[in-house]
Amino acid sequence: MSESQDVPERLGRYEIVERLASGGMGEVFIARFVAPGGFVKAVAVKRIHPHLAEDETFIHMLHDEANVAAAIRHPNIISTIDVGFEAGNHFVVLDYANGDPLQRMLRDVRKNHGTAFPDWMVAWIGAEVASALHAAHEAKNLEGESLEIIHRDVSTSNVILSDAGHPMLFDFGVAKAKQRMVQTSHGELKGKLPYMAPETFRGEAVDRTVDVFSLGVMLYELCTGNSPFARNSDLETIMALQSAVVEPPSRVRDVIHESLDPIVMRTMARDRAERYPTALAVENDLRAWARARGAPHDAASAAAWIAETFPDRCAWRKGLLARVANSAPHTRAQMGSSPRLNTLTPGVVTPPPSRPSGQLQTPVGVVRVGTLNPGQVPQIPAPQGNTPAPSSYVPFQLGPEPSASIPGLAQSDPHVLAPDTPPPRGAVSTVHVVLGVLVMLLLGGGALVLFRSGGGDGAEASAAAPPSAVSPVPAPSPSVLPATLAVPSSSAAQAPSATPSAKPGATSPKTGSTPAPASTSLKKGGPLVRSYD
Repeated sequence: MSESQDVPERLGRYEIVERLASGGMGEVFIARFVAPGGFVKAVAVKRIHPHLAEDETFIHMLHDEANVAAAIRHPNIISTIDVGFEAGNHFVVLDYANGDPLQRMLRDVRKNHGTAFPDWMVAWIGAEVASALHAAHEAKNLEGESLEIIHRDVSTSNVILSDAGHPMLFDFGVAKAKQRMVQTSHGELKGKLPYMAPETFRGEAVDRTVDVFSLGVMLYELCTGNSPFARNSDLETIMALQSAVVEPPSRVRDVIHESLDPIVMRTMARDRAERYPTALAVENDLRAWARARGAPHDAASAAAWIAETFPDRCAWRKGLLARVANSAPHTRAQMGSSPRLNTLTPGVVTPPPSRPSGQLQTPVGVVRVGTLNPGQVPQIPAPQGNTPAPSSYVPFQLGPEPSASIPGLAQSDPHVLAPDTPPPRGAVSTVHVVLGVLVMLLLGGGALVLFRSGGGDGAEASAAAPPSAVSPVPAPSPSVLPATLAVPSSSAAQAPSATPSAKPGATSPKTGSTPAPASTSLKKGGPLVRSYD
């Protein structure tokens, strides 16, 4: 089966775009994950070869790799996203690192430029990978128990240098861990032979220093462009590892500063006691070397060097990501939310909904208007047949549907205005105005007459009476005044006492005589008394 036919269209919910690499156990594809809202993410999918999909050992190793990598949190370790199985395919989904493995980059540098990496790039890559290794060595489970993870396969093929300048460690497939389903048997070797520490061939227990040794071999290879221990046969390679006699990097390639030699040589020391005890110690020495040399030691400088040294590869990867983004089957417009029902579009009339027989029908001439946006005017169709045309208002009706509403009007208070209903008047009729004016004139004229008649009598009485005289107030006759207006006799008796200047011989008129006109006597400090006919 050809390679193009062997590439699946999708694995689970991930759409395969292209194959990136293939090895003895499986292959890696670049794929995309599409989700609602226009979400598109590039991922790497690692699948077991179809002819190995029935072997439980390989399946467990794939799951172990995913579980171990998921337990480590570090920016320089490619994270595990998902694990899946579909149609006989076991696969693991990883975060996609947009770059090339160091092995390929080193090969291209030697082929195109005849050199290797500059020493400051070696220090930057070594420090970042050492930081990732230390995070793996110190990883713990959720209960706080150490997982005792040892990568055992640190090499240039398992470190990707992204175009952004970040070295990314991956492939924990042969890592030693406490909670693996597949454990290494006694005497079984794991990893790539030229990167193995010498004590692994003597049957000694492995610890984190074997990763430190593999890191030192990788640094030496980046400095010189050659492997320090690789030989033509496995036996010769093992013998070279046992002796561990190599020349310092600066003697092999003079552009490497000799101050970097002690760090690289100590990292891959033959005896474990002479080696760096932790990857953290390697990281600290490499960063201190960069500071002392004043060399670039950041991702931006590394990214600039990558873009300058590998322009073709960077352009190819940009095109690959463009394919992942542009060939997504669903665009943002297609994946948007569904349109709302019963929504009135400007300039479009919403037709009355059809109802089954037996239900309440919409009255003739009544138009149902859907939801109106602020500032939107409902469009009313022209009247048809004998329906009277509206005069000063637009007739409409709010239907019982919950979705039909007008802003500012409650749903529970429907208002129906039929077209034949007379329009409400906004002013008071003329008859009412005339009647109101006449009533006001009559009331005002009567009040004015009463006021003028009362004021004239008082003035004449005051002018006729002498200043010292007080006109007694005659008691009104019960036959003349009603009971409600009769003045009590006590008021007549109290009237003379109210004026101390009255003469003692003054008498009141006899009862039954014709009463004198009502008179009023005013004096400083005296009360005002008035009689009524």
